[in-house]
Amino acid sequence: MFSSPLLDIEIKLNADIGEFAGWQMPMKYISYQDEHMAVRTSCAFFDLSHMGRLRIKGKNDELDKLVAKDINKEKEGKMIGPTAFLNDRGGFEDDVMLYKVKEDEFLVVTNAINREKIISWIKKNSSLDVQDLTFDLAMIAIQGRNVWNFVEKVDLQPLEFRLNTKFMSEDVFLLSRSGWTGEDGVELWGPPETLSRLITKLVNLGVKPAGLITRDSLRQEMGFVLYGEDIDSTTTPIEARYWVFSLDKEFIGRDKILEQLKNGVDKIRIGFKGKKNERILPRRDNPFKVLGTQVGYVTSSTYSPYLSRVIGMGYIKSSHLYLGFNLNIDVRGKLIDVKISDFPLVK
Repeated sequence: MFSSPLLDIEIKLNADIGEFAGWQMPMKYISYQDEHMAVRTSCAFFDLSHMGRLRIKGKNDELDKLVAKDINKEKEGKMIGPTAFLNDRGGFEDDVMLYKVKEDEFLVVTNAINREKIISWIKKNSSLDVQDLTFDLAMIAIQGRNVWNFVEKVDLQPLEFRLNTKFMSEDVFLLSRSGWTGEDGVELWGPPETLSRLITKLVNLGVKPAGLITRDSLRQEMGFVLYGEDIDSTTTPIEARYWVFSLDKEFIGRDKILEQLKNGVDKIRIGFKGKKNERILPRRDNPFKVLGTQVGYVTSSTYSPYLSRVIGMGYIKSSHLYLGFNLNIDVRGKLIDVKISDFPLVK
């Protein structure tokens, strides 16, 4: 079991610590609903130190064949993604973000659960040099609809980044204008002691701490997937409606993608919304039913404080993708009504 290097300061802030993907991380502080609403209306910060952080050096064309998106179209200092490493069957080895440092040097953020797998996969499929920075640097995100009312606005466009720079008078390894909440903000990599000082400064400015439960509810509102829940090595981008690839280049899994685009798929990812103030929460694998017939299954679900209703996502037979139509979810024998909805679920 790994632990966030920021736990000391987070415990002082009354973090409720739990396990996620083999890491001890803050799950929530006071209430995930309050934390969620802080991001949607104000500002909050998250500890993301569990995410894998890699440096890749070597021939550009080798990495380009591993990554589903074209890495040559973006200039240095730009992020590429979300994109993915796919297997020969078109399934996700992982969905990732890339940072183009130089033509022959990239940084990569992986899902925590896949860090070791992806390091091995890259080495198996290339001669690229892979350095694991995960345990050298911590990572936080500052996100919110009014984030710039709390911190000075950075001179970066969305998905731009800068290395070895300052933020709030602290030296950080990486500063990017990015996030996974649907709101504006920044993500930072830096030594744990530096980010601990930043957390203290943020709290003093009135920025709320938020845990991974909140990050999960926010990403579901936006329709963002979680590896191991909504996608895995058997799920393709076409089935997931996750457009992480460029067809005008070669990459592992491209043949399967082309095949599915031509012939169609049996299942497709959808979003759903429950009725206002309905609190019965579907669980993973609860079946979608239309007139009593099972047509799919839930992969993720949560209660959205912002929408005051249950939301989530799952997979449905492509023949039954009745967008805007109501269907049922069987939750332990009780049928609840939900509407098939497109992403994002919030505007």
